Amino acid sequence: MYCSDRCRKAAKRAIAKGAGLRTKAVGNPGQLGKEPTEFPGGQTASPRDLAARARKTRRYQGRRTLWRISGDPKCRGCGRQLMDPASGVIVAQTAEGNSVVLGLMKCARIWLCPVCSATIRHQRAQEITRVVVDWIRRGGIAVLVTFTARHAHTHQLADLMDAIQGSRKASAADVRAAETRLVAALAAYDDAVRLAKFTIAAASRDAGKGLKRKAAAAAKEDVASDVFAAWNGVLDAKAALRKTGRTAGAYQRLISGGTWAGRPDRNETGIRDRVGYLGMIRATEITLGLANGWHPHIHAIVLLGGTTEGEKADKKITGVFTPSDSAIAEFEGHFRSVWTTHLKRINPEYTPSDEHGVDFKRLKTERDAQDLGQYIAKLQDGDKTVSPANEVARGDLKEGRYGNMTPFQLLGRIGDIIGGMPEEDAEGDGPLEWCLGSWHEYERAVRGRRAIEWTRYLRSMFGIEGGDTEEDDLDALFAADGANEYRAGIRVQDETWGKVTGRALDLAAVQAVEGTKGIDMEKVAEVVAAAGAALDTVALLTPAEIAEAYAGILETLAQRREEAAARRRREDEKHDQEDDVEGSEPVDTKAREKAQQERLLRRHTRRGVPAAR
Repeated sequence: MYCSDRCRKAAKRAIAKGAGLRTKAVGNPGQLGKEPTEFPGGQTASPRDLAARARKTRRYQGRRTLWRISGDPKCRGCGRQLMDPASGVIVAQTAEGNSVVLGLMKCARIWLCPVCSATIRHQRAQEITRVVVDWIRRGGIAVLVTFTARHAHTHQLADLMDAIQGSRKASAADVRAAETRLVAALAAYDDAVRLAKFTIAAASRDAGKGLKRKAAAAAKEDVASDVFAAWNGVLDAKAALRKTGRTAGAYQRLISGGTWAGRPDRNETGIRDRVGYLGMIRATEITLGLANGWHPHIHAIVLLGGTTEGEKADKKITGVFTPSDSAIAEFEGHFRSVWTTHLKRINPEYTPSDEHGVDFKRLKTERDAQDLGQYIAKLQDGDKTVSPANEVARGDLKEGRYGNMTPFQLLGRIGDIIGGMPEEDAEGDGPLEWCLGSWHEYERAVRGRRAIEWTRYLRSMFGIEGGDTEEDDLDALFAADGANEYRAGIRVQDETWGKVTGRALDLAAVQAVEGTKGIDMEKVAEVVAAAGAALDTVALLTPAEIAEAYAGILETLAQRREEAAARRRREDEKHDQEDDVEGSEPVDTKAREKAQQERLLRRHTRRGVPAAR
């Protein structure tokens, strides 16, 4: 069994050179088969273990590639910069025999870092599994919906992401700069209007009898260009300020408007009430191909058949019912129509076909409740069972289809080629220059976006803590470290760890501590020697010493959790003061802005200043 094309090619080269691989497979000696493979030294591992080990190796290789090519400073420091250089790095062995590295900076970039992404997505998949299993056991309905857009190699990823997911809100500094620009433009416009009035009045006053009207008209024509230029400056500043806000994409339009939410002023219910919509969990996935370019698409699990009481943060589930077939058909038709219509409105080239634009898959099970959890979402690495939770959350485990690459496959190809592998042997497609350009475009397009997002208040209805922000992802990483019981560990000094990462031995250091019989210091010594460091820079730690050293990190984690909870409360309060996107008609900001401009123009026209067209 081969984990990738690269692995297959490497195995063939090794066999051809007589590398001495020995297997227990039936057949010709030297061939890799489906039986456990035996390596020199007698160590055996199952195909699943080998596949998991290969994926872990690729994740660490991908992170080392990020250190060299990423434009994100957090990615460049992830896994090699220390939280406290004086305390060093702790590589601890867990009770299960795994190893965890404590005291290192983590980027929590779920889009970019393969190491951080694996941990974050695993926990997100567990949360999704818990909710989906719980809801189906209650008798509710869960539907896996996939949304796609038409795409071509000429389309920019950022534009496609804006179309399906909505644009990003600019940083606070950019917003302040745009506001300052608008204030200055309005002041310049007022000055231009005052100067124009003064010029027109002066021309009329200085003209002879019977010529005042003609002089005023000539003065108006002279100052018109200045007024027009000032007003155009106002329009440009307002447009720039609008761009700093977040505009809705096709996804947000699915759950807005009177048809969906109803019209209380007319005593009309919406589709939302007829199908018992509770909310949805969506994840955006991206692939890339030489022929068709970027392909971002959304997977969402939609929960239906529920009744609730209360509003916003106080909303609670009160019951379960089965929506009628006509209501389900209306729900599916609404999603298809809205998705296609808004993509076409944004850019006709993005309009998907009726067949592939929106796909619905009802999540059912004929197994009993005991097997329900495994049937709905298996979380084991490498498991081929189709899992709704993994379909949504575990994008890091996927491989591109039809010649496409996932971003982490693209990153792996870049690392292989930079490392000296011929382009024809590296997994994936495309020359190095194209791959690097694509990766940097990807980094820019996903910056500030959420990979996995729950409908507001859906978590609280099911008792799931946390959130979807990058800070919440970082909390998940810290929580994963703190959830272990440690049997032993080593402390590595700051300078030594720099040598370890500098020689790409970070994974080797982690693997040297793994096991169930304590730490083998001979393996640790081999890694330290290979890094060119002295063994006295590494100290063996007892469980008590690990707990003492990690206490500071746990304290930091507790503080982060408090800050995250306070942040979420502030966000909920802010949202409560705004119109709920799920229950309000979408606002046509362009039409409103145009009406405001027309009123301004009419007012200034009445004052004797020509209006800008």
